[in-house]
Amino acid sequence: MKIVCLGDSLTYGYGVPRKDCWVSRAAAATGHTLVNRGVNGDTTGGMLARFGRDVLGEQPDRVLLLGGANDIIFGGSDAPARLNLTAMANQAMANRIRPMIALPPPVYAEGIPEPWLALTDYQKLAPVFASYRAWVAAFAKAFGFRTVDFAVPGLLSPEGYTHYLDGLHPDGEGHRLMAEAVIAALPPVRV
Repeated sequence: MKIVCLGDSLTYGYGVPRKDCWVSRAAAATGHTLVNRGVNGDTTGGMLARFGRDVLGEQPDRVLLLGGANDIIFGGSDAPARLNLTAMANQAMANRIRPMIALPPPVYAEGIPEPWLALTDYQKLAPVFASYRAWVAAFAKAFGFRTVDFAVPGLLSPEGYTHYLDGLHPDGEGHRLMAEAVIAALPPVRV
């Protein structure tokens, strides 16, 4: 099965070697073809703009969509992400591609580096991130889309960001945990 993983830095694997990002790990473990179409700093608007090239051009069986954090960080709202995620899922279905929806990992506001804090009040946006996660889960359930929940046990401990490079991006171990969530959501490879 061929799956395009469309997203932002969480899909790309910001800060970790390419072989260690969740997309590469899940591909190696399952035997499925997972194509990484993550772009650091992208919004869901950017994902939608490149959907034709990055998804339809690959002719996959499925697309795994993960995005929205940058919409919230730079715009202060999840409304654009909701609209764009809906549009991408509908485009996938119209082209006989089964959408899968990823619930983003939690944001650890206390771990955000100082330069990034000048752009956004992450503490103030915490309810927006939580609301978006809840909406993504409800959206996927309403339309019967398979989900991958990246709020995996061990990624964020009560003490803080155990497996994060910063408050947003998982480290190599975090990507291993994310890969396990993807692996559990995928059907076995047919021989």
